[in-house]
Amino acid sequence: MARPRAPKPSAIACAIARILGMGASVVLLANLIYESVNWGKTLGLSITAAVIALVVDGSELMGLLDSTRTIPRVSPACVVCGDMLVLCLAIPSTFLIILSNYDGSTPVEPDPWESADTLSLDVTIALCVLRFLLLVWSCVDCCYSIRQPRRPEERMVHADSSSELRDV
Repeated sequence: MARPRAPKPSAIACAIARILGMGASVVLLANLIYESVNWGKTLGLSITAAVIALVVDGSELMGLLDSTRTIPRVSPACVVCGDMLVLCLAIPSTFLIILSNYDGSTPVEPDPWESADTLSLDVTIALCVLRFLLLVWSCVDCCYSIRQPRRPEERMVHADSSSELRDV
C-alpha cells in the first residue's frame, strides 16, 4: 500500500513548532552576539543553548520537510535528549541573564544594555516553554504510537508476494 501524500496533522504541527524554535534560537543568538560586540557581555551558556537548539531543530526539520523521503528522520530518543539538553542549559541561562547586571548597588539610571537583556531573557523563557511543550508532546506521541497496533493480521504482507518488488 502506498504512503499517503498528505502529511499527518501532527507532523505539520511538529514542523511549525520546530520552525518557531529555530526562529527563537536565531533571535536569541543574534541578540547575544549584539550584546557581546557592543558591551562585552558574554553569556556563553545562553549561546550554547541557542546553538544546540538550532542543531536539534534543524536536524528534525530536515527529516520532516523532505518530500522525497531520502533524508531519514532522527530517532525520537535523540530528539528528546537534544530537547532535554537545551532545556537543561536554558533554565540556568535565564538566571545568569538576570544576575548579569546585579552588582549589589542601587542603579541611578538604567544600563544601556538593559533592553537587550530583557529581550534575551524573554526569548530564553520562550525557548524553555517551547522545549517543555515539545518534550511533553514527544512523550505523548511515543505513548500513542506504542499503544497503536502495527498492522492487523489480515493485512500482513508475506515475503513471497509480488508487492515486495519495487521500481528503482
